[in-house]
Amino acid sequence: MRFLIDTNDGFHERVNEQELIKWGSSLGLGIEMTLSDAIQSLENYGYKVERLEEKEILGE
Repeated sequence: MRFLIDTNDGFHERVNEQELIKWGSSLGLGIEMTLSDAIQSLENYGYKVERLEEKEILGE
């Protein structure tokens, strides 16, 4: 699965699940997180997380 992280300051990053969890851990408590925990941590920080569809991934 691939995700798009939007930091609301013009920066967008396409990441895989593992990278998304790293992002979430760095903004969260730094503990081991699930994918859902990481998404919630990023959204709580004000970032937008969007799951990319297969057709969007192929168009990278």
